[in-house]
Amino acid sequence: MSPNHTIAIIDVDIRSGQDEVAREAVLARLQAFEGDCVTPLWVNWLRARADLRVVCMVHELTKLDDFLIDILREAQGVIGTRAVLSFGGRANIAHLMELPLAANGQLHAATVRIKLLPGFDTSAFEQIWALPQHPTVNLVWLLRTYHSYDADLSMLLFSEDYPAINGYITSWLRPVAGLVDSMVCDVVDWHLLASPEQMISLAERFFQFNLEENNHRQ
Repeated sequence: MSPNHTIAIIDVDIRSGQDEVAREAVLARLQAFEGDCVTPLWVNWLRARADLRVVCMVHELTKLDDFLIDILREAQGVIGTRAVLSFGGRANIAHLMELPLAANGQLHAATVRIKLLPGFDTSAFEQIWALPQHPTVNLVWLLRTYHSYDADLSMLLFSEDYPAINGYITSWLRPVAGLVDSMVCDVVDWHLLASPEQMISLAERFFQFNLEENNHRQ
């Protein structure tokens, strides 16, 4: 991923009592957005917090502030935003293209924010990415999020078996050397904004980055 192809994970805080109004306002503004600087990919409703999470591909990093101010922060009922940027990571392209299945409720999903012990950043990342294939849980992407207030990595998981996700995190992920802590957030409600062509473009970006990462490790 480069500064021209950055993943932004934006949490949108909503004022109490204005949940539905804010959700509809944010969705309407995102659907009407036609700029080339940012591609909104999807929106999740974080039920436990009654807030929204917007995931975007950022093509012009210098324009991200304008997007936050003009599109998200001016929506009725929004009282704040926090953006996490990822300039690198890996994705399983086949599982990434299953995202519409998760959005339609056919797959369970969870994001895991991971803290690493300094000095273990590279080795822990590689160990996590190289974890054996789980029978029912699929690792969709593993993003580096060092420009974050609470996590060094962000992981997206899909599964047809919801309880298996917690078992995967406890028994497979957390024993990795250098992993200090993890926090899971269930992803229950989706609104997919990206077109099929935009999802293919996202997959192509990750394919190129995966190739560059592999070449760098050799």
